[in-house]
Amino acid sequence: MDKKKNEIIIQEKEIPKEVMEKLVQNRENLLNNPIKQEKKKFKMRYKKQIIITLALAASLILIALINPQINTAIKNALGISQDSGVAMVENNGIQSELNLTSTQNGREITLTKFVSTKKKFAFDYQFKLDDEKLKELLEKQRSPDRVFTKNATDTQHIDLGLFVNDSNEDIFGGVSSQSTFRIEGDIFYGSVVATFNREKIPEDAKLTLHIYKLSWQDAEELDQAFIEASNTGSPFGVLDALEYEGDWRFDIDYKPLTQTADTQISNVNNITDIKATSDALQTTIRFIAPLKEFSTPEKPCTPGITLYKDGIEVENQLFTQISNLETGEIELSISLSSLDTTSVYKIQVNDVDNFSGETIKEVGFFELQNKESKSSK
Repeated sequence: MDKKKNEIIIQEKEIPKEVMEKLVQNRENLLNNPIKQEKKKFKMRYKKQIIITLALAASLILIALINPQINTAIKNALGISQDSGVAMVENNGIQSELNLTSTQNGREITLTKFVSTKKKFAFDYQFKLDDEKLKELLEKQRSPDRVFTKNATDTQHIDLGLFVNDSNEDIFGGVSSQSTFRIEGDIFYGSVVATFNREKIPEDAKLTLHIYKLSWQDAEELDQAFIEASNTGSPFGVLDALEYEGDWRFDIDYKPLTQTADTQISNVNNITDIKATSDALQTTIRFIAPLKEFSTPEKPCTPGITLYKDGIEVENQLFTQISNLETGEIELSISLSSLDTTSVYKIQVNDVDNFSGETIKEVGFFELQNKESKSSK
């Protein structure tokens, strides 16, 4: 099967306070034009791939400033079961466990779990940790003394492909993804949770997952490059220190889940045109909030979302957020399964200062709860 597209998954994490302050200052300098930004072009699939870490830093800053609550759907994950949508599926007795193995270039990878809907998929994989160089790199990455994205100690870079019904078209694109890992004994355990920006997986799809590359950077080199760049505002990058390349292929036994639910909206304040669609792994919500009146050229603001479940604030279930400041349209994806008909979620929209990341005021809110779960068939 041909490889049409590959994308690197990088988990989103918080930046340490002292580094954030420096980056915010540099960002203000850039906006005032005292620093010249240079653009560089890089090839995604070049053998000696250069990671444009500035782009990662920019995305981290954007997420931290727009909404400090958006960290990752599987923060501190011990596998995809930490995603509440996956957990709900498993708690309802729906099968997700597999034992599929694939060997490339002397490296055997086992796919242990896989679950999907039309818009989201998640999987666990593992391999034997018998590479001394990799052990050394992972120890550096997990060090509590990290400077760059100090909390990103479980981030994993992975190139994927996803194919439907033996087609040559790779549908893995237009996706928000997080990839994490943990180590137990001499086993490396990896987890991936991915949400498409639209329904891309057919209802009766026979899926084939490909892992093309696992890569690691030297955390000490990355930290040093980040510190130097934070003083100048210039781009920077480091080479991968280790790569496992190949084409590990897994033919998935399970078809996408089709359960849906009617979602009831209630307790609405200053939010309009609310629409929600729930599947077995997540709920996608679209609505309009009065964003323009809270943002000016002198004080640019962006919407931030605070999510509550049964009255308690939660930080690990808001998976994606897309906002249009001109129209006020916001689209969210949260890990609320259609099988969960008891939890009540509150979506609170806040006005957040672009530079400080501080919440200025509450814009509006609403609540939602799934009612009777049903099959889409």
